[in-house]
Amino acid sequence: MDKTTRTQFDGRKAMAHVEHLAVTIGPRLTGTPGEHTAAAYIEKTFKSFGLSTHRQKFPVQTFDSAKCRLAVQDGRKWRDVPIQPVGLSASTPAAGFTGKLHVLESADPDYFTSEMAGKIVLLCGKVKPGDHFKLAACKPKAVIFVEEHLTEEPVRVNLRGETLEALGKVPVGRMRHLDGVDIVARGATKARLKMVNTQRASHCFNVIGELTGTDRPDEIVVICGHYDSSRGVAGASDNAGGAALVMELARVLSAAGSKRTLRFIAFGGEETGLQGSRHYARELLKADKRQRKLKTFNDKTDKTELARHVLTFNADVHGAVLGKHNFKYSGSEDLAAAVRLLAKELGVATGTERGPMSSDGSPLAAIGIPALQFARGGGTTGYLHSTLDDIRFVSPDALEKAGRFSEVLLKRYVTTAAAMAFPREIPDGQKADLEKYKVTAERGAGKVGRAAGKRATKKAAKKPAKKAKRRAR
Repeated sequence: MDKTTRTQFDGRKAMAHVEHLAVTIGPRLTGTPGEHTAAAYIEKTFKSFGLSTHRQKFPVQTFDSAKCRLAVQDGRKWRDVPIQPVGLSASTPAAGFTGKLHVLESADPDYFTSEMAGKIVLLCGKVKPGDHFKLAACKPKAVIFVEEHLTEEPVRVNLRGETLEALGKVPVGRMRHLDGVDIVARGATKARLKMVNTQRASHCFNVIGELTGTDRPDEIVVICGHYDSSRGVAGASDNAGGAALVMELARVLSAAGSKRTLRFIAFGGEETGLQGSRHYARELLKADKRQRKLKTFNDKTDKTELARHVLTFNADVHGAVLGKHNFKYSGSEDLAAAVRLLAKELGVATGTERGPMSSDGSPLAAIGIPALQFARGGGTTGYLHSTLDDIRFVSPDALEKAGRFSEVLLKRYVTTAAAMAFPREIPDGQKADLEKYKVTAERGAGKVGRAAGKRATKKAAKKPAKKAKRRAR
């Protein structure tokens, strides 16, 4: 056995991190005290491995729901139906409102009509990008999305990007498919909705721990995973499991040393729109432009911070007791070939698929950094974004299997390799799929983050003025 296949990754140590994040701390919604506590824990962990650490702070908008209740009328009787509010959607009036029900079995905009105006719309289907504005143009009183698949509870999500711009003034919720079936089967025609959502400006952190390379310190490899969770959700698999992989890899790889610089990053705000990784990518782009404008900068000999980034390894959704491993990649086909060959060598069933993943590696790939994104799917991962994503379905054995595979892969092709095996390129055929991530990385993490930043700035500016008035009195 050569030194690249000797592993030190300990599933029990990784499981301890999962337990601390998902059980001791619990829910870690963007911009909340739970997320901030998790950031402090991860930073302390990185420091314990001798890494150079810091936090990258960025503004966000966080949210909660004070009340959410839906009742439907069957004949003369009213009965409650459980729903989940969609974060950052509008509230109803304090007393709620009553409206006629309008059921849509398809999200095809051809069936968005004026009949929806002033009604509570039950929509079973996924609205395609661009069609949310068409939905809003029909002026529904509220929209309740019915889950397309059988689930034990509706997923917990929030409006962002296009959906926030289009539906931000409409109360929006989600319900289980079987509850939608029951409403239609009983022939309910009227509903009462009361939804009180709260919003406030806050902030998030990207927690960064760095090990400087011994031979090629100018080559940076990012090893990352997000640590936040959906509202009110422990997020054991998504993504305490991925964050635990990153922390245990940080312990193992920092102890072994690396020829290249390893930058371990725990991203915040992933569940609310990849906000942490988009902020990181946006800052790299800004720095790249500044550095290239310097008179002393030489294109032939100098590298910007962005150009020094040669690979991203992202871990998202891990630890499921029973499941399937899969890599999505953006970059050279050699990335997939390396994974497939190692999977056969180690006897670990792992699939590969070209294209972006809705996770933190994609904003970095969108600005030219090749990305390998590692996840475990199937079975209990169907509980993601719900309260059922808890510690019961995570095991140290599953974490160790994923961690040891990752360790061997990174040692062989990153930390001990004489030269990087993978070219720093994103083929033209893949760039179109990444374009949506590139746009948001350049413009910011949507209007939410920018609005939060502006509000925080105004609030800070008002404080000295108020103090001055009090002194004058």
